[in-house]
Amino acid sequence: MIIVLISVIVVAILVYLGIVAYQRYLLKQVDELLNRKADISESPIRQKLMEVSSMNLTGSSAVGLDNIRNDYQEIIDHRLPEVEDIANHSRQNINDMKIFEARKDITTVSETLDAIEEETKRLNDQLDNIQRIDQEQRDAVKVLRMKYQEIGKQLLDQNLSLGPSIDLLEEKLSRLNDDFDTFNQTVDAGDHEKAEGQLKKLKASTSEIEAEIKAIPSLYDELTNLFPSQIEEVRDGYDQLINHNYAFENDTVKDEIKAIKAKINDNLETLSNLRLDAVRANNKAIEIRIDELYDILQTEIDARKSVEHNFNVITRFLDHAEKQNKVLLSEIARLDQSYVLNDDQLNLGQVLEGQLNDIRNEHDRDTERITNQPVVYSEIVERLKEENEQLTEIEDRQAALNSELQEMVDSEKDARTRLQQYDNEIHNIKRHVETLNLPGIPEGYMDYFFVVSDEIEKVGSDMNQVRINMGMINRELDMVSTDIQTLIKKTSDLTDDAAISEAAIQYANRYRHTDEEVAAASQQAQKLFDKDHRYNESLSVISKALDKVEPGAIENITENYYQQKKTEY
Repeated sequence: MIIVLISVIVVAILVYLGIVAYQRYLLKQVDELLNRKADISESPIRQKLMEVSSMNLTGSSAVGLDNIRNDYQEIIDHRLPEVEDIANHSRQNINDMKIFEARKDITTVSETLDAIEEETKRLNDQLDNIQRIDQEQRDAVKVLRMKYQEIGKQLLDQNLSLGPSIDLLEEKLSRLNDDFDTFNQTVDAGDHEKAEGQLKKLKASTSEIEAEIKAIPSLYDELTNLFPSQIEEVRDGYDQLINHNYAFENDTVKDEIKAIKAKINDNLETLSNLRLDAVRANNKAIEIRIDELYDILQTEIDARKSVEHNFNVITRFLDHAEKQNKVLLSEIARLDQSYVLNDDQLNLGQVLEGQLNDIRNEHDRDTERITNQPVVYSEIVERLKEENEQLTEIEDRQAALNSELQEMVDSEKDARTRLQQYDNEIHNIKRHVETLNLPGIPEGYMDYFFVVSDEIEKVGSDMNQVRINMGMINRELDMVSTDIQTLIKKTSDLTDDAAISEAAIQYANRYRHTDEEVAAASQQAQKLFDKDHRYNESLSVISKALDKVEPGAIENITENYYQQKKTEY
């Protein structure tokens, strides 16, 4: 019982000690919150408010300052006293052991102070921003004052290089100075927002006039020095070329020079109005037009050099082509006596002669132009190019026709050689068949032999004409060549069939008295051989009979024959 009582007493003491410790912890938090409240009360915002208020701001800046002052006064007069009251009430609750109520008050005070500190920071930043803007704008006043003095000095120093634009630039600078004075007054009045807008416009206008002062001298120099000197150079060059017997197609050089001068004067007026983008575009267009004039003059100068170098070359080329064509016409006339020429071969020489006459006439006219009057050399250069192309094509066609004619002569030689070969071949075939000593020749073979023989004879007759047609003769020889090969094959077949059949009949004699079927086949084969002259059928009949009594016999006979055969047929 005593132990339980002691335990209860110990627990009670521990609880009491815990409560006391927690009270002290909460009281410490209250003290810390009151210290935060005091720090806020003593912040430098009040001093900054006094400093900014002394600027005598106007406009939206003054309205902004009033809002900051009112928000700060609300914090000092109401929100901070409320915080202190809640903190003191919390302290009383702690002492009265109202722990939960005290903890709730402490949380409220902490959150309120967080919000007030954030608000105070915002107000401080706004005051800093007002001071910063005011200083920046006052610094801008100093910078712009110096810049306008510098621009004025530039206009004075560069008066000559700025040309007709100087008057408008001075007016522009004067307006900038007026706008600057207005901006300076706005800054002094403390209307920061209005001054910021004015400053932005002043900076843009200042950058613009600085860019114009930088760009104008080179544009003005092009219009007053570069372009006029180039125009003068073109005019002098043109006059010299005219004096040296040059001419120009659709000559507008003088008119173009006049037009470019007018364009230069117009662009000087544009420059005086400070329309620099238009001036740049116009200067570029003037530059292009002057370059085109240079190109016109240079084209004729280069053309004359080309004419002087190539005119006689084309003359010699033309002379050579004409001589070649005369030789070609003579060769056509000569060969037409011996050969049948086609219309293209007969007419091409005359066609080329007509083309050469046209080229000669134009070339002679150019010779006269160069000798007697001002000349557009670029036109002659183009004609020389065309004449060179035409002459090259003409000589190619001459060479091709000459090659055709030469091939015709060569073709006759080849044709006569081929004809002789075919004639020799058919005579060899005839002698070979005669040496076979056959009882007769198959009628079909003889018919084909005479057809080929007649073909060869016809080709020979055609080649012995006064004017021969080599196209027709070559076609006939091609047909003879095919038929000769067929005749050789028929002759070989005839020779082989007759020889093997005769050998097979002789070999079958050993079975004639022992085998009636072989005897009958031998008799039939001999009849086909001797009387009908059908050697292939004779071989077929005897081969079948031999294969029955002695398989492989006919193959042995055939193989032995081909081993001993020595002739092509």
